[in-house]
Amino acid sequence: MNQLNHDSPPSIRAFLQSRDLAPRKRWGQNFLINRGAREKILSLLELEKDQNVWEIGPGLGAMSGALLDAGVRLTLFEIDPAYCSWLAESLVSGRLTIIEGNVLRTWPAQWSEAAPQRILGNLPYNMASSVIASFIESDRVAPLSVFTVQDEMGRRMKAVPETKDYSSFSVLCQTSAYLQDGGRLSPGSFYPAPRVHSRIMLLRAGTPCGEILNPQEFRLIVRSLFASRRKTLGNNLNAAVRLKGFPGKEKVAEAFAAEKIDLSRRPETVSPEEWVALANRVAQSG
Repeated sequence: MNQLNHDSPPSIRAFLQSRDLAPRKRWGQNFLINRGAREKILSLLELEKDQNVWEIGPGLGAMSGALLDAGVRLTLFEIDPAYCSWLAESLVSGRLTIIEGNVLRTWPAQWSEAAPQRILGNLPYNMASSVIASFIESDRVAPLSVFTVQDEMGRRMKAVPETKDYSSFSVLCQTSAYLQDGGRLSPGSFYPAPRVHSRIMLLRAGTPCGEILNPQEFRLIVRSLFASRRKTLGNNLNAAVRLKGFPGKEKVAEAFAAEKIDLSRRPETVSPEEWVALANRVAQSG
Protein backbone atom coordinates (compact mmCIF):
# COMPACT_ATOMS: atom_id res chain seq x y z
CA MET A 1 0.00 0.00 0.00
CA ASN A 2 1.28 3.49 -0.84
CA GLN A 3 2.13 5.60 2.20
CA LEU A 4 -0.23 8.59 2.17
CA ASN A 5 1.21 12.04 2.89
CA HIS A 6 -1.69 14.47 3.29
CA ASP A 7 0.61 17.44 2.57
CA SER A 8 1.82 16.15 -0.80
CA PRO A 9 -0.17 16.29 -4.07
CA PRO A 10 2.09 13.63 -5.69
CA SER A 11 1.52 11.31 -2.71
CA ILE A 12 -2.25 11.86 -2.80
CA ARG A 13 -2.31 11.35 -6.56
CA ALA A 14 -0.31 8.11 -6.31
CA PHE A 15 -2.51 6.85 -3.48
CA LEU A 16 -5.70 7.52 -5.44
CA GLN A 17 -4.28 5.87 -8.56
CA SER A 18 -3.33 2.79 -6.54
CA ARG A 19 -7.03 2.42 -5.71
CA ASP A 20 -8.26 3.42 -9.15
CA LEU A 21 -9.75 6.63 -7.75
CA ALA A 22 -9.69 10.31 -8.67
CA PRO A 23 -11.09 13.49 -7.09
CA ARG A 24 -14.69 14.04 -8.18
CA LYS A 25 -15.71 17.60 -9.00
CA ARG A 26 -19.40 16.92 -8.43
CA TRP A 27 -18.64 16.04 -4.81
CA GLY A 28 -16.25 18.95 -4.33
CA GLN A 29 -13.27 16.75 -3.52
CA ASN A 30 -10.46 19.25 -2.98
CA PHE A 31 -8.13 18.02 -0.25
CA LEU A 32 -6.68 20.52 2.24
CA ILE A 33 -2.93 19.98 1.84
CA ASN A 34 -1.89 23.07 3.80
CA ARG A 35 -0.71 21.64 7.13
CA GLY A 36 -0.68 25.09 8.73
CA ALA A 37 -4.32 25.61 7.77
CA ARG A 38 -5.30 22.24 9.21
CA GLU A 39 -3.50 23.06 12.47
CA LYS A 40 -5.22 26.44 12.59
CA ILE A 41 -8.65 24.81 12.19
CA LEU A 42 -7.86 22.39 15.02
CA SER A 43 -6.92 25.35 17.24
CA LEU A 44 -10.07 27.28 16.30
CA LEU A 45 -12.24 24.31 17.29
CA GLU A 46 -11.23 24.65 20.98
CA LEU A 47 -11.41 20.89 21.39
CA GLU A 48 -11.83 19.11 24.70
CA LYS A 49 -11.49 15.41 25.39
CA ASP A 50 -14.65 13.32 24.92
CA GLN A 51 -16.54 16.03 23.02
CA ASN A 52 -18.89 14.87 20.27
CA VAL A 53 -17.36 16.20 17.06
CA TRP A 54 -18.76 15.94 13.53
CA GLU A 55 -16.64 16.25 10.42
CA ILE A 56 -18.43 16.79 7.11
CA GLY A 57 -16.57 15.62 4.03
CA PRO A 58 -13.45 14.12 5.65
CA GLY A 59 -12.14 12.88 2.31
CA LEU A 60 -8.98 10.87 2.97
CA GLY A 61 -8.92 11.75 6.67
CA ALA A 62 -6.27 14.48 6.89
CA MET A 63 -8.17 16.17 9.73
CA SER A 64 -9.80 13.04 11.12
CA GLY A 65 -6.67 11.44 12.51
CA ALA A 66 -5.69 14.61 14.35
CA LEU A 67 -9.21 14.88 15.79
CA LEU A 68 -9.04 11.34 17.15
CA ASP A 69 -5.61 12.11 18.59
CA ALA A 70 -7.29 14.96 20.51
CA GLY A 71 -9.46 12.39 22.29
CA VAL A 72 -12.86 13.36 20.89
CA ARG A 73 -15.74 11.11 19.86
CA LEU A 74 -15.78 11.59 16.11
CA THR A 75 -18.56 11.14 13.56
CA LEU A 76 -17.59 11.39 9.90
CA PHE A 77 -20.12 12.21 7.18
CA GLU A 78 -18.76 11.11 3.80
CA ILE A 79 -20.66 10.68 0.54
CA ASP A 80 -18.03 8.68 -1.35
CA PRO A 81 -18.21 4.92 -0.60
CA ALA A 82 -14.57 4.41 -1.60
CA TYR A 83 -13.40 7.06 0.88
CA CYS A 84 -15.61 5.53 3.57
CA SER A 85 -13.82 2.22 3.04
CA TRP A 86 -10.42 3.89 3.35
CA LEU A 87 -11.43 5.80 6.48
CA ALA A 88 -12.67 2.61 8.15
CA GLU A 89 -9.42 0.87 7.19
CA SER A 90 -7.03 3.62 8.27
CA LEU A 91 -8.78 5.08 11.33
CA VAL A 92 -9.42 2.16 13.66
CA SER A 93 -10.96 3.55 16.84
CA GLY A 94 -13.79 2.80 19.21
CA ARG A 95 -14.50 6.53 19.26
CA LEU A 96 -15.19 6.70 15.50
CA THR A 97 -18.48 6.48 13.59
CA ILE A 98 -18.64 6.74 9.81
CA ILE A 99 -21.91 7.74 8.14
CA GLU A 100 -22.02 7.15 4.40
CA GLY A 101 -24.31 9.26 2.20
CA ASN A 102 -25.42 12.82 1.57
CA VAL A 103 -25.02 14.71 4.84
CA LEU A 104 -28.16 16.74 4.17
CA ARG A 105 -30.13 13.50 4.49
CA THR A 106 -28.11 11.75 7.18
CA TRP A 107 -27.32 14.33 9.86
CA PRO A 108 -30.81 14.78 11.45
CA ALA A 109 -30.99 11.18 12.70
CA GLN A 110 -27.48 11.43 14.12
CA TRP A 111 -28.33 14.67 15.93
CA SER A 112 -31.21 12.91 17.65
CA GLU A 113 -28.81 10.25 18.92
CA ALA A 114 -26.03 12.57 20.11
CA ALA A 115 -25.89 16.28 19.33
CA PRO A 116 -22.40 17.53 18.47
CA GLN A 117 -20.46 20.08 20.48
CA ARG A 118 -18.31 20.85 17.43
CA ILE A 119 -18.81 20.62 13.67
CA LEU A 120 -16.17 21.14 11.04
CA GLY A 121 -16.00 20.64 7.32
CA ASN A 122 -14.24 21.61 4.13
CA LEU A 123 -17.60 22.13 2.43
CA PRO A 124 -18.08 21.55 -1.30
CA TYR A 125 -18.61 24.89 -2.99
CA ASN A 126 -21.81 23.73 -4.68
CA MET A 127 -23.57 22.82 -1.43
CA ALA A 128 -21.98 24.90 1.34
CA SER A 129 -24.93 27.25 1.74
CA SER A 130 -27.37 24.31 1.77
CA VAL A 131 -25.42 22.54 4.53
CA ILE A 132 -25.14 25.63 6.72
CA ALA A 133 -28.77 26.60 6.12
CA SER A 134 -29.95 23.08 6.94
CA PHE A 135 -28.58 23.38 10.48
CA ILE A 136 -29.87 26.91 10.99
CA GLU A 137 -33.34 26.26 9.58
CA SER A 138 -33.69 23.16 11.75
CA ASP A 139 -32.73 25.22 14.83
CA ARG A 140 -29.76 22.90 15.30
CA VAL A 141 -26.70 25.12 15.46
CA ALA A 142 -23.78 23.50 17.29
CA PRO A 143 -22.03 25.49 20.04
CA LEU A 144 -19.11 25.97 17.63
CA SER A 145 -18.77 25.17 13.93
CA VAL A 146 -15.71 25.80 11.77
CA PHE A 147 -16.35 25.59 8.03
CA THR A 148 -14.07 26.12 5.07
CA VAL A 149 -16.12 27.69 2.28
CA GLN A 150 -15.61 29.54 -0.98
CA ASP A 151 -14.35 33.08 -0.31
CA GLU A 152 -17.49 34.52 -1.91
CA MET A 153 -19.65 32.46 0.45
CA GLY A 154 -17.71 33.78 3.44
CA ARG A 155 -18.30 37.34 2.25
CA ARG A 156 -22.01 36.64 1.87
CA MET A 157 -22.25 35.24 5.37
CA LYS A 158 -20.81 38.35 7.03
CA ALA A 159 -21.96 41.00 4.52
CA VAL A 160 -23.47 44.25 5.79
CA PRO A 161 -26.59 45.98 4.44
CA GLU A 162 -26.40 47.96 1.19
CA THR A 163 -23.59 45.84 -0.24
CA LYS A 164 -23.85 43.47 -3.20
CA ASP A 165 -23.06 40.41 -1.04
CA TYR A 166 -25.81 41.10 1.50
CA SER A 167 -28.72 38.68 1.09
CA SER A 168 -31.31 36.65 2.96
CA PHE A 169 -28.53 34.12 3.63
CA SER A 170 -26.52 36.88 5.34
CA VAL A 171 -29.50 37.63 7.58
CA LEU A 172 -30.04 33.92 8.30
CA CYS A 173 -26.42 33.46 9.40
CA GLN A 174 -26.05 36.70 11.35
CA THR A 175 -29.23 36.20 13.38
CA SER A 176 -28.51 32.55 14.29
CA ALA A 177 -24.84 32.61 15.25
CA TYR A 178 -21.94 34.85 16.17
CA LEU A 179 -19.71 34.86 13.09
CA GLN A 180 -15.94 35.08 13.03
CA ASP A 181 -13.64 35.24 10.02
CA GLY A 182 -10.93 32.63 10.44
CA GLY A 183 -8.83 33.75 7.49
CA ARG A 184 -8.44 33.32 3.76
CA LEU A 185 -6.87 30.30 2.04
CA SER A 186 -5.23 30.41 -1.39
CA PRO A 187 -6.09 27.87 -4.09
CA GLY A 188 -2.66 26.29 -3.53
CA SER A 189 -3.81 25.17 -0.07
CA PHE A 190 -5.82 22.44 -1.80
CA TYR A 191 -5.34 19.55 -4.19
CA PRO A 192 -6.66 19.75 -6.82
CA ALA A 193 -6.36 23.53 -6.60
CA PRO A 194 -9.74 25.27 -7.09
CA ARG A 195 -9.97 28.39 -9.23
CA VAL A 196 -10.97 30.60 -6.31
CA HIS A 197 -9.81 31.43 -2.79
CA SER A 198 -11.47 29.90 0.25
CA ARG A 199 -12.24 31.23 3.71
CA ILE A 200 -12.47 29.70 7.17
CA MET A 201 -15.68 30.76 8.92
CA LEU A 202 -16.61 30.20 12.57
CA LEU A 203 -20.20 30.07 13.81
CA ARG A 204 -20.93 30.20 17.55
CA ALA A 205 -24.53 29.42 18.42
CA GLY A 206 -26.42 32.39 19.79
CA THR A 207 -28.84 35.20 19.06
CA PRO A 208 -26.69 38.23 18.17
CA CYS A 209 -29.73 40.25 17.12
CA GLY A 210 -31.98 39.17 19.96
CA GLU A 211 -34.36 36.27 20.48
CA ILE A 212 -36.55 35.37 17.50
CA LEU A 213 -40.05 34.56 18.73
CA ASN A 214 -41.13 32.48 15.74
CA PRO A 215 -38.02 31.31 13.84
CA GLN A 216 -39.92 29.53 11.09
CA GLU A 217 -42.09 32.56 10.35
CA PHE A 218 -39.04 34.84 10.58
CA ARG A 219 -37.21 32.85 7.91
CA LEU A 220 -40.26 32.81 5.65
CA ILE A 221 -40.64 36.59 5.92
CA VAL A 222 -36.97 37.26 5.19
CA ARG A 223 -36.71 34.86 2.25
CA SER A 224 -39.96 36.07 0.71
CA LEU A 225 -39.16 39.76 0.98
CA PHE A 226 -35.68 39.20 -0.46
CA ALA A 227 -37.17 37.34 -3.43
CA SER A 228 -36.49 40.18 -5.87
CA ARG A 229 -33.61 42.34 -4.69
CA ARG A 230 -34.31 45.12 -7.19
CA LYS A 231 -37.91 45.45 -6.06
CA THR A 232 -39.09 47.43 -3.07
CA LEU A 233 -40.24 45.79 0.13
CA GLY A 234 -43.78 46.76 -0.79
CA ASN A 235 -43.65 45.04 -4.16
CA ASN A 236 -42.09 41.93 -2.66
CA LEU A 237 -44.79 41.94 0.00
CA ASN A 238 -47.50 42.01 -2.64
CA ALA A 239 -46.04 38.86 -4.19
CA ALA A 240 -45.31 37.11 -0.88
CA VAL A 241 -48.88 37.05 0.36
CA ARG A 242 -49.61 34.25 -2.10
CA LEU A 243 -47.10 31.95 -0.40
CA LYS A 244 -48.34 29.20 1.89
CA GLY A 245 -47.93 30.12 5.53
CA PHE A 246 -47.06 33.76 4.92
CA PRO A 247 -48.67 36.13 7.45
CA GLY A 248 -51.40 38.45 6.19
CA LYS A 249 -50.29 41.44 4.13
CA GLU A 250 -51.97 43.92 6.45
CA LYS A 251 -50.32 42.42 9.53
CA VAL A 252 -46.86 42.60 7.97
CA ALA A 253 -47.42 46.12 6.61
CA GLU A 254 -48.48 47.27 10.07
CA ALA A 255 -45.33 45.76 11.55
CA PHE A 256 -43.19 47.62 9.02
CA ALA A 257 -44.95 50.86 9.95
CA ALA A 258 -44.54 50.23 13.68
CA GLU A 259 -40.81 49.62 13.19
CA LYS A 260 -40.56 52.74 11.00
CA ILE A 261 -39.29 50.74 8.03
CA ASP A 262 -40.54 52.39 4.83
CA LEU A 263 -41.96 49.92 2.31
CA SER A 264 -40.31 51.94 -0.47
CA ARG A 265 -36.93 50.66 0.72
CA ARG A 266 -35.27 47.65 -0.86
CA PRO A 267 -34.65 44.50 1.20
CA GLU A 268 -30.85 44.83 1.14
CA THR A 269 -31.13 48.09 3.11
CA VAL A 270 -32.80 46.40 6.11
CA SER A 271 -30.38 45.30 8.84
CA PRO A 272 -30.54 41.90 10.57
CA GLU A 273 -31.67 43.65 13.75
CA GLU A 274 -34.52 45.32 11.86
CA TRP A 275 -35.60 41.99 10.33
CA VAL A 276 -35.74 40.42 13.79
CA ALA A 277 -37.70 43.34 15.25
CA LEU A 278 -40.13 43.25 12.32
CA ALA A 279 -40.74 39.48 12.53
CA ASN A 280 -41.14 39.61 16.31
CA ARG A 281 -43.77 42.31 15.97
CA VAL A 282 -45.64 40.14 13.48
CA ALA A 283 -45.39 37.17 15.87
CA GLN A 284 -46.69 39.24 18.78
CA SER A 285 -49.67 40.46 16.78
CA GLY A 286 -51.14 36.96 16.86
